[in-house]
Amino acid sequence: MNVFSVGDKIPHELTRENYLEITRKRFPFFQDPKQYATPYFAICPLCNNPIQIINLFGVYHKEEKTGRTNLHGRHYPHNVNGLPPYSEKNYISCPLHNPITFRMKEVRKNEQINEDICNLIEKNRAAICASIREITGILITNNRLGKLISDYICAKEYCYTYTNPFNIPYSILYTRESISIFGQKIADSPIGKKIKLAIQNNSKLFHIEGERIQKNNSAYVEIHLLAIHHTVENNKQYLTLRIEERHGQSNVIVFEEKVEMKPYIFTEK
Repeated sequence: MNVFSVGDKIPHELTRENYLEITRKRFPFFQDPKQYATPYFAICPLCNNPIQIINLFGVYHKEEKTGRTNLHGRHYPHNVNGLPPYSEKNYISCPLHNPITFRMKEVRKNEQINEDICNLIEKNRAAICASIREITGILITNNRLGKLISDYICAKEYCYTYTNPFNIPYSILYTRESISIFGQKIADSPIGKKIKLAIQNNSKLFHIEGERIQKNNSAYVEIHLLAIHHTVENNKQYLTLRIEERHGQSNVIVFEEKVEMKPYIFTEK
């Protein structure tokens, strides 16, 4: 996992700087190196179990199953002195333990968690909109994104088991309809620059004018963004972004890229 907590129920993105600053490099997060080969610990923000921080300083551990060598947190299925006691029940049901692909098969039966996620979305609409713009590289208007979020809540798609407090923008993009991006401005970001280049090189119906997506002529044509193909590979998650243009019955893929998902942390205040 790439988030952690120190027992205050506040999730933090797992970076070396965040971990050192927030833990203050003190017990119980720094344990005795004579007892643990990897003596750095934190708490899972969802199931409140101990997690071990792997590869905090350089690469010195390779996961046997996944081959991961980057900085990440891993559930530690034992008690750790000074941390909350390990709970097997919480571990098994924790969505950060074993991420699954987005699928519409199982609805979460825990009404409290569902309500908490719904409230988190309602309280963070502006931040979620900003996150979606960052993910997609397109500065979609507040009205369009606001409707997207409202429809997501109305359909109660936050209740699916794959949704957790850290993947909300991706869940919204995946479950909702494709988004018309005609007239929208492209962000000055790495993925935005790729999209701009793809439209310039691959589109026959649209062009970029003043950083906005415009039609080449007055014909009725459409251009949409959609999120598809969520995959889990070596414990990393990816979502494919695609831009398609349509004229009549003809659909053409203008842009497509698989992007690695990262955690988005929203507050309850």
